[in-house]
Amino acid sequence: MLIDMGRAEHQRRHNNFSLKCIKDKWIPITVTVVITALVATIIWLAAKMSRCPSYVTAACPDGWVGYQGKCYYFSGSEGSWSASQNNCSSLGASLAVIDSKQDLEFMLRYKEPPLYWIGLRRDSPGQPWKWTNGTEFNKWFQIGGDGSCAYLNNPGVSCSQCYSERRFICSQPDVYARGNPNAAGEDSTQKLT
Repeated sequence: MLIDMGRAEHQRRHNNFSLKCIKDKWIPITVTVVITALVATIIWLAAKMSRCPSYVTAACPDGWVGYQGKCYYFSGSEGSWSASQNNCSSLGASLAVIDSKQDLEFMLRYKEPPLYWIGLRRDSPGQPWKWTNGTEFNKWFQIGGDGSCAYLNNPGVSCSQCYSERRFICSQPDVYARGNPNAAGEDSTQKLT
C-alpha cells in the first residue's frame, strides 16, 4: 500500500509538473498564434487595398479637358458654326453649352487667344437665342454683335455670321456624369440656363 501511495504521490507530482509546463507554455503559444493571425490579416488587407483595377478609365477622352462633370474639347481647326457642330457630333458631343458662370469663366480662362464657336445661335437677329440642346438662353450674360451664332472672345461672348470660320469648343458629360445625372458638379442654386 505504501508503494501505491508513493506511486500516487509521484503521479500527482508528475501531473502537477505536466500541467505547470502546459500552463507555462500555453501563454507564449497563444500569444504567438494571435500575433501570427494578426500579421497574416494585416498582410492580406494591405495586398487587397493596394490592388489596382485591371483597367483605369479616364473621365474624359484623350485630348479633352474635364471640368465640373463635363469634358471639353478645344479644337485646333476652324470651321463655320454648322461645320463645327457637325465635328462635335462626330465626337459624340455638341458645341459647348454654358450652364453656369463657372463654366463660362473656365472656358474663357482655358481657351487660347483665338475665337471659339459655342453652342448658342438664333434664327435671325431679334429672335430668341437657343442652345444646341434646345433650351432657350435666359440672357444671364451679354452677347455683343448682331450675328446669329455666338462665339467666345477675350472679353466674353460675341456673335457673328454663322458662315465665319472659327475654332470651336465641344462639350459632353464625363463618364461619371453620364452614369449619374447628379454627378455633373452642378448646384441647382447656381444653374443658370
